[in-house]
Amino acid sequence: MKHLPNLDLNLLKLFAVLYQNGSVTLSAEQLNLSQSACSHALTRLRERLGDELFVRVNNRMLATAHAHRLAKTVLPALQMLEGGLQEASPFDANEPHTLTIAVTDYTAWCLRPFVAHLVSLFENLDIRFVQLEERIAEQALKEESLDLVCGFAHQQEFSESLTQLSWFEDAYVTVRCQSHPCKKQIDLSTFIAYPHILIAPWNERRGIVDRALAKIKKSRTIAVTTPHVLVAPTLLPESDMLLTMPRRYALQVCDRLHLQLQPPPLPVPDYQLKLYWHRTRKRDPKIGWFITQFCDFHELEHDEAKLVK
Repeated sequence: MKHLPNLDLNLLKLFAVLYQNGSVTLSAEQLNLSQSACSHALTRLRERLGDELFVRVNNRMLATAHAHRLAKTVLPALQMLEGGLQEASPFDANEPHTLTIAVTDYTAWCLRPFVAHLVSLFENLDIRFVQLEERIAEQALKEESLDLVCGFAHQQEFSESLTQLSWFEDAYVTVRCQSHPCKKQIDLSTFIAYPHILIAPWNERRGIVDRALAKIKKSRTIAVTTPHVLVAPTLLPESDMLLTMPRRYALQVCDRLHLQLQPPPLPVPDYQLKLYWHRTRKRDPKIGWFITQFCDFHELEHDEAKLVK
């Protein structure tokens, strides 16, 4: 690779402006320089590049053959540089866009009212849900193969590389079918005695309930493990299994599946549903637009819920 000349960027700007207008006077005005400063800068540029670059003919500065060759690369390069340094243009949702969001089956279910609202308003918007294969796909967010992650957490988190928006907080409930052998309220000893369904989105062997049991030196028997929250309660009818799952979804399916709900018989931390995106995209117009739409929708939803009450 050839050694690049150590040039002041301002000299290249002068070259581009002078090449385009052919006048030292006009170039000085355009660059907000005195004519003397502009002439001195041209002298330095000539010395650095070893060519006259422009010759005066009939009060016009005409480019030399070397200047013409330089202009073919310098002018497009400066244009690209200026474009890159400008503020990003506003996001136009009426133009075709794809928004890729990593989700679990449950977080996709929670997003469905907002997504339905969004696609009804913006017909050129393509929202692509992909399976969330790890709790927070940090690398994929960094590489921009994902725009956002919709996941959940059981405690406040801090990440130097991620920005997060807490959406809502919800509790867990313990669920069993109405024909379950235990007809009374399930206490801790009964809870441990029966087999359980474990929801493991990332194929983990223990869940939040197992960690809560471990704190009191107890354990349970896992009979079935599934990554799917939406499937898990359908495994309960006509079985003696127990399932601890998000209350929000349990309330939706308990009547249809003939399930009984109760609080878990031990303290289990609430979970928070969250949106995550990479901090390098803090000023990305697409991300900013989505988050604004998201917050506006849920603020309106919250206000409507208060009116109903």
